[in-house]
Amino acid sequence: SLWDRVRNELDESIKEHGAENAYFPLLIPKSFLSKEAEHVDGFAKECAVVTHHRLTANEDGTDLIADPEAELEDPLVIRPTSETMIWNMFK
Repeated sequence: SLWDRVRNELDESIKEHGAENAYFPLLIPKSFLSKEAEHVDGFAKECAVVTHHRLTANEDGTDLIADPEAELEDPLVIRPTSETMIWNMFK
Protein backbone atom coordinates (compact mmCIF):
# COMPACT_ATOMS: atom_id res chain seq x y z
CA SER A 1 0.00 0.00 0.00
CA LEU A 2 1.01 3.62 -0.34
CA TRP A 3 1.26 4.03 3.44
CA ASP A 4 3.62 1.05 3.73
CA ARG A 5 5.89 2.46 1.03
CA VAL A 6 5.99 5.92 2.64
CA ARG A 7 6.62 4.47 6.10
CA ASN A 8 9.35 2.13 4.84
CA GLU A 9 11.15 4.89 2.93
CA LEU A 10 11.00 7.26 5.90
CA ASP A 11 12.15 4.48 8.23
CA GLU A 12 15.14 3.74 6.01
CA SER A 13 16.04 7.44 5.78
CA ILE A 14 15.80 7.90 9.54
CA LYS A 15 17.96 4.86 10.27
CA GLU A 16 20.61 6.01 7.75
CA HIS A 17 21.19 8.97 10.06
CA GLY A 18 21.60 6.77 13.13
CA ALA A 19 18.28 7.64 14.72
CA GLU A 20 15.79 5.15 16.13
CA ASN A 21 12.05 5.15 15.70
CA ALA A 22 9.94 5.60 18.79
CA TYR A 23 6.23 4.89 18.99
CA PHE A 24 4.02 6.46 21.62
CA PRO A 25 0.39 5.72 22.48
CA LEU A 26 -2.40 7.92 21.22
CA LEU A 27 -4.48 7.42 24.38
CA ILE A 28 -2.98 8.41 27.73
CA PRO A 29 -4.64 7.76 31.10
CA LYS A 30 -5.84 11.03 32.63
CA SER A 31 -4.02 10.18 35.86
CA PHE A 32 -0.74 10.00 33.93
CA LEU A 33 -1.35 13.27 32.11
CA SER A 34 -2.23 14.92 35.43
CA LYS A 35 1.40 14.48 36.52
CA GLU A 36 2.21 17.17 33.98
CA ALA A 37 -0.76 19.39 34.91
CA GLU A 38 1.19 22.63 34.72
CA HIS A 39 2.46 21.77 31.23
CA VAL A 40 -0.96 20.59 30.05
CA ASP A 41 -2.82 23.65 31.33
CA GLY A 42 -2.05 25.63 28.17
CA PHE A 43 -3.89 23.23 25.88
CA ALA A 44 -6.20 21.33 28.27
CA LYS A 45 -9.31 22.90 26.71
CA GLU A 46 -8.35 21.30 23.40
CA CYS A 47 -8.07 17.73 24.76
CA ALA A 48 -10.62 15.08 23.86
CA VAL A 49 -11.41 12.63 26.66
CA VAL A 50 -12.61 9.04 26.29
CA THR A 51 -14.83 8.19 29.26
CA HIS A 52 -16.55 4.93 28.23
CA HIS A 53 -15.40 1.77 26.48
CA ARG A 54 -18.59 0.97 24.59
CA LEU A 55 -21.84 2.38 23.25
CA THR A 56 -25.38 1.08 23.60
CA ALA A 57 -28.75 1.96 22.11
CA ASN A 58 -30.87 4.46 24.00
CA GLU A 59 -34.18 3.37 25.54
CA ASP A 60 -36.25 3.72 22.37
CA GLY A 61 -33.48 2.34 20.15
CA THR A 62 -33.22 5.45 17.99
CA ASP A 63 -29.73 6.55 18.96
CA LEU A 64 -26.46 5.42 20.47
CA ILE A 65 -25.31 6.60 23.88
CA ALA A 66 -22.28 5.91 26.06
CA ASP A 67 -23.16 2.76 28.02
CA PRO A 68 -23.54 3.88 31.66
CA GLU A 69 -22.15 0.50 32.76
CA ALA A 70 -19.01 0.95 30.64
CA GLU A 71 -17.48 4.03 32.25
CA LEU A 72 -13.69 3.88 32.51
CA GLU A 73 -12.16 4.13 35.99
CA ASP A 74 -9.40 6.33 34.60
CA PRO A 75 -10.56 8.29 31.53
CA LEU A 76 -8.22 8.34 28.54
CA VAL A 77 -7.03 11.58 26.96
CA ILE A 78 -6.17 11.70 23.29
CA ARG A 79 -2.53 12.74 23.38
CA PRO A 80 -2.42 16.40 22.31
CA THR A 81 1.39 16.50 22.06
CA SER A 82 4.28 14.12 22.54
CA GLU A 83 6.13 15.92 25.31
CA THR A 84 4.43 14.19 28.24
CA MET A 85 5.13 10.69 26.95
CA ILE A 86 8.61 11.45 25.66
CA TRP A 87 9.68 13.18 28.87
CA ASN A 88 8.62 10.15 30.92
CA MET A 89 10.71 7.87 28.67
CA PHE A 90 13.93 9.88 28.99
CA LYS A 91 13.97 11.48 32.44
